[in-house]
Amino acid sequence: MLLWIAAFTFGIAPAMLASDFGGILPWTKYTSAVALTFACLIALLARSLSVGCPGEIRLQPQAFALTGLLLVLLAAATLQTVPLTSRLVAWLSPASYSASVNWAGRILPVDLSQSLTISIAPFDSRHAIANLSIAVLVSFVAVLVFHHRGRTTWLLSAIALGACSVALIGLGRKLFPQFHLWSFRSGGEGAPFGTFLNRNNAALAINLGIASALGLIVYRGSALSHQGDAGESAERTGRKTFGSLWLRDGVLLTALVSLCVTLVGLIGCGSRGGLLSMLVAGTATVVLTRGNRVRLAGVVAAIAVVVLTVVVLLRTGTIGTETLREDTFQQIGSTVTRGSDRLSTDTRLSHWPDGFRTAIEHFPGGSGLASYGYAYLPWQQTSPWRHCLHADNLWLEMFVELGLAGLLLTALAAVLMVLCLRRLYASTDPLDQGIGISGCYLCVVIAVSQTFDFGLILPANLLAVVMLLSVVVARASTVVLAASGRENATPGTSGQPKLKLLPQDAWWRSPRFLQERVFQIACAAGLLVIAVFAINRLRFDNLVDFAVRTADAEFQYHRTDQPWLDRFAAETRTLAGQHPHPDLLDVLTRIDFQRGRLLELTLMNAGRIPQTQQAALYAATSRGRRRLGWRAADPVLSKHVTDAGVPVSPMPVSPPLRSPDSPYALALQSAEASLRQRPLAMPPRIDQVYLEFIHRSPERTKAAIRQSAALFPNTPELQLRFGALAANHGDYETAVQAWRRAATLDDHMIPRVLGRSRRFPDFPVEELVTSPRDSIPH
Repeated sequence: MLLWIAAFTFGIAPAMLASDFGGILPWTKYTSAVALTFACLIALLARSLSVGCPGEIRLQPQAFALTGLLLVLLAAATLQTVPLTSRLVAWLSPASYSASVNWAGRILPVDLSQSLTISIAPFDSRHAIANLSIAVLVSFVAVLVFHHRGRTTWLLSAIALGACSVALIGLGRKLFPQFHLWSFRSGGEGAPFGTFLNRNNAALAINLGIASALGLIVYRGSALSHQGDAGESAERTGRKTFGSLWLRDGVLLTALVSLCVTLVGLIGCGSRGGLLSMLVAGTATVVLTRGNRVRLAGVVAAIAVVVLTVVVLLRTGTIGTETLREDTFQQIGSTVTRGSDRLSTDTRLSHWPDGFRTAIEHFPGGSGLASYGYAYLPWQQTSPWRHCLHADNLWLEMFVELGLAGLLLTALAAVLMVLCLRRLYASTDPLDQGIGISGCYLCVVIAVSQTFDFGLILPANLLAVVMLLSVVVARASTVVLAASGRENATPGTSGQPKLKLLPQDAWWRSPRFLQERVFQIACAAGLLVIAVFAINRLRFDNLVDFAVRTADAEFQYHRTDQPWLDRFAAETRTLAGQHPHPDLLDVLTRIDFQRGRLLELTLMNAGRIPQTQQAALYAATSRGRRRLGWRAADPVLSKHVTDAGVPVSPMPVSPPLRSPDSPYALALQSAEASLRQRPLAMPPRIDQVYLEFIHRSPERTKAAIRQSAALFPNTPELQLRFGALAANHGDYETAVQAWRRAATLDDHMIPRVLGRSRRFPDFPVEELVTSPRDSIPH
């Protein structure tokens, strides 16, 4: 009973996570980690109580091979977040060393005697490690839970039905626009589908359902075919026929309906990567398992007719208030239409060369798990304008983030799955045949789809894949080939090697019982301890996310509410003291800067002057203008200081505002701490510019602007913004390079660049045209 409770929790977990944006929110990750860990505790308790029971299944250590691989991955990622000597980091990951020393080190002083981490975003890496820790625990316990046929059938059914929910919600959103639940923005990049924010991620979830449905169909079909053969003579006496067995089997009917729904959903999703992986996986599964004993030709034909009929009905508007939108089919058709250049201009293809260049620069140690969005920035040459948080190629992303360890682990995982699938393919057990078909389809889908996407890292997809592959490995470990075909050949057989199950002797007779039991208990205890630390990390990350979202939602309504700002800053600073996450530090920088503005206005007795003058003073202390007032008050720096060509009134900084405990000084401390945590991030760099009147280092400001422009060289809007920041204090060299870059990237920027440059009377406009350089030195 307890194992069934754990199995139920595991089975519904992917569907529950998928219903909440695929499980990407920190709150969802935290609550699901608690629930899954509790389910694991129940399963381990049940496993302990089953010692000596007649039906107890002995599991060999090989059954936990997938858990072992994931543990090695976890250890490699954890090592990347451990402080090491700077010399060792320079050898293991030269680009990580450069990020801390050559990039952040030009803005903030760096002591090379201090330790550095290989990861250039250690907080992001530790968050990913915490999620991976829960997946490792689930993979271990899944072996203990799903060795039972009924529970394995439940797992496959639950994943198939969960994929159906994604498909149905996605189709419902397309066909019934008035259905506002799960209403995301439609169209454009990352177009959502179902409960996912990206149709490629949704396509992977649907393909997981197809894999599960195929496994169930083969399993139940094979089992029923044996029953049909055994009862062939009984058919003449009026007993159930083979066809009626199929119609009466609830599991089989569920699998058939799920397969139809998921296939229609995958077509309606419009993900080219999802469809391509489905076609390749389906073909590969048929070819690799062509000797399977289940006769599915009629079933496949019937499913194809049903799916095509439903798609035609959806396309013609017979079902629903609207037809499937044109973009669903144009997304697919543009790939194969003659004369279309959509595939050749795909931004993923143009970005991959930069990803490979980044991987080489960080080799062999990598850049740190979940750090790709920062790692590639210094090495851009062909990337598109947008900020690529992911490579849209999970294998390339693993190469960048994990380096040599990522390559080796991927190769070992491939070898492990091939060996396991070969064992299952040779088995005569119907369940093994079904799991083998499901695993074959699943592995090919992952290999193909993740070449164009990163959906496997989403918790909903990750947990489903981990549980399915754990079942594949565990089932394969329970059967072994006989040593010799002749030794096992019997009269009337072909002499081919047979399969034999591992002996299930009574536990007290097994000399290896103690060894196996100690191994399992020790592993379970260790993984539970790791899970506890992971849950604590996820709890803090959830609190950080809540604080950041609260600031985004309420800050604009409380800009002048001094009590609210003081209270929120105190709460945020307390949390930052326990968990100094860079996102939280960035929020604290913004809040403290606003508190400093209000304090400065109070010191100026702004409440006693007319309201119009109060508004002018308030504007003069804004993030963009406060530093300009300080520069205008300095005799050395006042030359060429304007606000987009408008003269700036001198505004010196009073001593109370420069004290170490002033809000402005606290804001600078938070910005510096954030930059040390993420040496290639832009927000803390721009904060260094805005807080120039506190650190009073023009060279730091110049370096921060130039580095920001160099890290985002293919984004015209940012180049325009960085050029304006430089031009406001007379750094026309940087402004010329940034504005020329913006105009080169986008012709529509030319009028805007010229218009901005003409606001500055002494700006060298002619250099925008004559200078041959368009790169930004850092």
